Amino acid sequence: MPAQPAAILLDIDNTVYAYAPCHEAGLKAAFATSDFLDEATFHAAYTQAREQAKHAIADTGAAHCRLLYFKRLLENRLGYTALLETLALHKAYWDGYHAVMQLDPGVRECLLRWQHSGIPTAWITDFTTEQQLRKLQTLRIADSVTYLFTAEEVGAVKPDPRGVDEALARFGIAPGPDVWFIGDDTKRDRGVAEARGLTFLWRDRNDADFWMKLMP
Repeated sequence: MPAQPAAILLDIDNTVYAYAPCHEAGLKAAFATSDFLDEATFHAAYTQAREQAKHAIADTGAAHCRLLYFKRLLENRLGYTALLETLALHKAYWDGYHAVMQLDPGVRECLLRWQHSGIPTAWITDFTTEQQLRKLQTLRIADSVTYLFTAEEVGAVKPDPRGVDEALARFGIAPGPDVWFIGDDTKRDRGVAEARGLTFLWRDRNDADFWMKLMP
């Protein structure tokens, strides 16, 4: 691994913060907004709607859109599109999600040091653009990285390399092992790194010192 990479590409979800507690808090907040009698039934309905939406949309950024999941959930239950109720569930989910988001220790320090060292950096994420912008704002790292590229805007999710290709083209840097890709997903993130011959750094959620070890 080079001491100073030519560029650094990073995933967001479950890489710079823990995803699971945020998602759980979001679902709990959405359930509280709904008229479901118990959480288990609500969760089962959400899971079914999520699977249906993902099957219909396939591998695109929209396949992660919670608004579509809640729209389908209510359609399954009511037999029609419930506009206000869908928006209420969506808002409650994300308000609950953001209320518990916490940046992993060492992330901000790494990003700022890379920024000060002049290392080009970009987020490469499979989620929707609006929500990723909001997450970066909540985590207070919105201005710490040069670019954000989402699956929604490049037209494909990882391990498709379109997001990586776009980032490196903007930087004028050729793909190679001197470019780092940091992510938690050993299929999507590792796959896109291997597709372009990048150095993959796996964000092991069990390693509390992960970011400290990357400190320049």
